[in-house]
Amino acid sequence: MLIVLCLVFLVGFLHVTFFRSSFYAADITINLWIPTVQSSFLIFLSEGIALIFDTTSLSLFSIVIAGVLFLKNYKAHGLLLLGAMAGDALIVSVIKTLDHIARPTNRIILDTGFSYPSGHAAGSIVFLGILAYFALRHWRSQRSKVSVGIGMGLLVGVVGFDRLYLNVHWLSDVIGGWLFGAFWLLFAVLVFQRLESAKKLESSRFRLLANVLFVGAVGVSAIIIALGLFGNVLPT
Repeated sequence: MLIVLCLVFLVGFLHVTFFRSSFYAADITINLWIPTVQSSFLIFLSEGIALIFDTTSLSLFSIVIAGVLFLKNYKAHGLLLLGAMAGDALIVSVIKTLDHIARPTNRIILDTGFSYPSGHAAGSIVFLGILAYFALRHWRSQRSKVSVGIGMGLLVGVVGFDRLYLNVHWLSDVIGGWLFGAFWLLFAVLVFQRLESAKKLESSRFRLLANVLFVGAVGVSAIIIALGLFGNVLPT
């Protein structure tokens, strides 16, 4: 089922990417409607949400959480989080550069870089999805699963709408970001589960390698954070 869903989200993302022009009317309609519902308080709130779910912020959160997981001897889980987030940031940056989609001209905050897909939309799904995956492995009751699923869905929806509310993205950017984020999340989980079922994550060799990989992942994440703080080149 996970493989099927992974392929569905990938096909959906590719469809939006190659047939993005079919979203033109919806993009313009939403972009022109948003200013009619904006207010100074909600803009301030939206800017805070944008900061929290920025690629730089999520990278920092990921390092802290992965560090705690390593201390608790959940090394594979820490590497899953760091690897998934680093891969998402890298691939989204490459896609943005290749597609060269300009942001809306009526955006109310300054966001550099190209528009498609939304890095916030993709990153929020990957980050929250990995945390939800950890939670579901720990909390096995149906009520907990439903609560985690609803909570993740609401947060992802809020982050996506936030990008539209600030007029820094088109609707198709957010949809594309969601689809890519869902694909990349499931792909990362599938790789993790395959390694886990093959007992690769329990070997003494992996425990030694995990320390090296963790240091490397932290280094890459630190570079991502530095680029976000000083280079303004990260996907948003």
